[in-house]
Amino acid sequence: MRLIKLIAVVSLTQVATALKTRLNGWYVCSDLTFSDEGSTGDLVAECAMYNAPLCYPGICDASEASEKTIEIFVKRMLAVDGDIESATNVWVLQGGPGDSSTAMESLMIDLHQQLDGAVNVYTMDHRGTGRSTFLDCVAAQTMTTGSPEGSKIDPFEVPACAQDLQFKYGDLASFSVTSAATDLATFIADFTNGANTTVYGVSYGTALVERLIHLDPPTVTGYVVDSIATSSGAPADKFEYFSTWNIDFGDIGDRFLALCEHNNECAARFEPRGLQNTLQDVLAAFDNDPNSTCASLMNDVTSDLRYEPPSLILRGALSALLGRSTLRKLIPPVVYRLNRCTPEDAQVLTYFISILNAEIVYSSQDDAFYSPLLYYVIIFSEMWESPSPSIEEMRARFTDARISDSEVYMNTPLYCAFSKENSTVCKELNVSNYVGQGIIYEHDEYWNTSARIPAQASVLLLNGKLDPMTSYKYAEYLLEALDGDSKELITFEYSVHDTISSTALVVDGDHTCGLDLLVSPARVQPHCAV
Repeated sequence: MRLIKLIAVVSLTQVATALKTRLNGWYVCSDLTFSDEGSTGDLVAECAMYNAPLCYPGICDASEASEKTIEIFVKRMLAVDGDIESATNVWVLQGGPGDSSTAMESLMIDLHQQLDGAVNVYTMDHRGTGRSTFLDCVAAQTMTTGSPEGSKIDPFEVPACAQDLQFKYGDLASFSVTSAATDLATFIADFTNGANTTVYGVSYGTALVERLIHLDPPTVTGYVVDSIATSSGAPADKFEYFSTWNIDFGDIGDRFLALCEHNNECAARFEPRGLQNTLQDVLAAFDNDPNSTCASLMNDVTSDLRYEPPSLILRGALSALLGRSTLRKLIPPVVYRLNRCTPEDAQVLTYFISILNAEIVYSSQDDAFYSPLLYYVIIFSEMWESPSPSIEEMRARFTDARISDSEVYMNTPLYCAFSKENSTVCKELNVSNYVGQGIIYEHDEYWNTSARIPAQASVLLLNGKLDPMTSYKYAEYLLEALDGDSKELITFEYSVHDTISSTALVVDGDHTCGLDLLVSPARVQPHCAV
C-alpha cells in the first residue's frame, strides 16, 4: 500500500512538473500592450507563454511538420478582492479572424473595475496571431511591403507560400478554429483555478466560443457571444458565409436608409423620392456620367476600389460610415450633397473626403499583430461557399447593394489559389495548378454542427440590428440551432458591431448596456441574470 501511494505521489509530481514546463510565466506586465492605446505603464497584469502541441490528437497529424509545438500568449488580471483561487474567471476573446488579443485589453480593465476586482480576467492571442506563433510565410517572403500587393497576398505568391507552410506546419488544421478552441479548453483545465468561468467572444470570437461549447470544458458555466459570426447547425440557406458579406451588408444598409422616413427632418430633405431612391439615383448618375463633377470626386477616395467606377467607390465609402455609430449620421447629408452637387457642395464633399481618407488609412501599433494569412486560412476553409461564386457573381452582389463593403468582393481568385478547388470557376482563373497542398484545411466533425449546451452552462447572444458586419439574422439562426433551453438572445435596435462598446446608456455615456449584460452572468453563475 505504501509503495502504491509512493508511486501515486511520484506520478502526480511528474504531471505537475510537466504542466509547469509547458507554461513560461507568470510575469508581471502592463495592462495595455501598446502606448497608442493609452497605457500607463503600470505593471498590473500578468503574462505567460503556453507551450502547446502543434496538433492535438484527432485534429491533425504533425508527423511531417518541422515544428511540433507552438507558443500561445496569455494575459490575465487577477482578483484583488477576495481569494484568487476561488474567484470567478472571465475570458474575453477577440474577433478577426487574424487579430490578436490587444483590442481586448481595455475590456479586461473595464470588466475588472465593473466587478470590483473580484474576478480573474483572461485573454489569449489566437494561435497564428500576435505573440502566438504568428502565421506567416517567412521563407517565401510573401506579404512584405515590397511584395506585389504589399501586406495583402497576391494569388501568384500563393504556391511559394503554400510550400513554405507545408514544410513548417504540414496539415493546416493545426491553425483551425477547433485547434484554437482546444488551446483555450486545455489552458482553462490545466492553468486556471477550477472555479466558475464565463467566456466572451466578439465577432469571429463568437465562432471560437461556439466551437468551445462543443468541447464542453466543465468549469465553463457561461458563454456570451457578441455580434454573431457563425450560425453553425442552421440549414444550408442560413449558414453565415464571408462570401455572402455584400448581400448581408446591403440589407443592413437599406435598413439604415429606411430610418430616414421616420425622421421628419431627414424625410423632408429627400422628398418625394426618399433617401434610398435618391442614393440609387446618384449611383445611376455616376454610371451614366463617371466624369461629372461629383462622380470625379470619388477618384480622390482612398480605397481598394480605386480602379473601379465611381459608383462602386461611393458604395465602399459609405460602408466605412455605416459601421460606425458616430459616423453613419453623415450618410444622409453626403447623399443629399452628391445628388444636388452645386459648387458649394463639391467644396464640402472635397473636405469630407479628406477627413474620410484619414479615417481609412489610420493605423495603430497593434496592426503588426494582425495575421492576414490566418484570416484567409480560416475564412477560406470554413466560411466560404464551395464551389466558389464566380467573379461576376461576387461583383453582382456588390453592385446590387446601395452601400457595400469591399472586404471580400475581389477574393475569388485568392480563394481558388488557396483552396485549389476543382470547380469551373477556379479552373478558368488558372491560379491553382501548382504542385503540393493548398493553403487550406478540411472541415472537421464540428463544422456546421449544432452545439449542445452543457448542463452546467447557459448561452447569452448579443447583436445589434444595424450591425452590417454580422447581421442580426445570424444571431437568430444560431439561437435556433443551439441544442438546449438555457439560451437567450438580446438584440439592440440601433446598435452597430460590438455591442459591448456600441450600446452607450443614455443616463451614463461612460457605460454600455452590453457591458452591463456581460457583467451579469459573470456575477451570477451558472445561468444568465438578464
